[in-house]
Amino acid sequence: MKKLMMILASISVSTPIIGTAVACRSPQTGGEIDTTGVPTVGSIKANLKKAGYDVDNLDVDLVPGMKTATIRFMPGSPNPPFLTKKVDLKWTTNDINKIITFTSLPYDNGSGEKLTVDEVLTAINNLNGTNFTFSDVEVNFDQEISQWVIEPKPGGNFTGSAVEIINEPITFSQAFPLENIGDIYIDAAVWADYKKNPEGTTMNITAAIMEFVGDRNRFASLYKHAILKAMMGALNGGIDLSINQENGEGTLKITTEVEHVINRSTLTANFKVNTTPPRKFLTQDNIKPTKNLIPVKLNETYTKETENKLRYDLVTKLLGKEFADQYNELWYNELWVTFNEDGKGAIVEAKPGSKILAVSDKLAYIMTKIPAYKLDVTFE
Repeated sequence: MKKLMMILASISVSTPIIGTAVACRSPQTGGEIDTTGVPTVGSIKANLKKAGYDVDNLDVDLVPGMKTATIRFMPGSPNPPFLTKKVDLKWTTNDINKIITFTSLPYDNGSGEKLTVDEVLTAINNLNGTNFTFSDVEVNFDQEISQWVIEPKPGGNFTGSAVEIINEPITFSQAFPLENIGDIYIDAAVWADYKKNPEGTTMNITAAIMEFVGDRNRFASLYKHAILKAMMGALNGGIDLSINQENGEGTLKITTEVEHVINRSTLTANFKVNTTPPRKFLTQDNIKPTKNLIPVKLNETYTKETENKLRYDLVTKLLGKEFADQYNELWYNELWVTFNEDGKGAIVEAKPGSKILAVSDKLAYIMTKIPAYKLDVTFE
């Protein structure tokens, strides 16, 4: 039980890049999508929904500075009109008071440590669906009022008076706003065990579900200690899992709290279990990995400026050009790259919760039965 709670706390995901977009033609409806508005994910999704898009099956990545964005459909979405679409943005306001509308934030990360200035801006971006950078705004702790304050930089793209960030708890629905997760991919053995003994195997399948929840709701990484405390508090009757074994449709509800960080509330995730996924292992010829660190050599040198080419070349080498081309527009979101300091290589990880690649969190794999592994890529 404790291992599961640590898994939930270990959700380690990059900060989402989210925003809004200008009008474009909808391949589904033939009508014009008016996505002009404030540069937030809420604005763009509301307008996309009006145009007939299934917003539960797409995400929006906003480039830092919020002048362009990418609409990205989830792999496996039914009849997507495209995988990704890059668009320019047209704002109806540049007043940060109209853009930053959610101003509550627990300053304590759950471990007794206060958030750093970088973490404050990241958290505010997550909660508001924005992607402000320190080129856009100044973030300072006002000693007189004991609060973080965000102000637009003089001469920059944004205007407005200072926004005070209030130190107070939030709810799970605010931290994990997306409830409809869609298709999730569970190891066939885990699913079979659950169907035989639902009560005795709830923790294993919940661990697998939470990897997909973490990918679609990327707030938890800043509050890992708080999430751990919350999940430990849910052990005594706070976890409610219901799955229709005939069609795989289910709902996970976790009700709990953490003093000063998360008010008593419920995390909800709706999903559909699949056991025959289109996912592949990021290994040579899709062989199930037996090591945590897998060496790979590429006959080229890559830098931060060419990391997308690194992603594509790596997938091509391991799984073939056809597969690499099929999801070429999505690799930027599927593979995390950390370059070595000497510039001679990189560590590449497929993200847990991917709907393309089979991988699990290093704490979760014992229960999910999906290996946890990284690639040690050497440039030659």
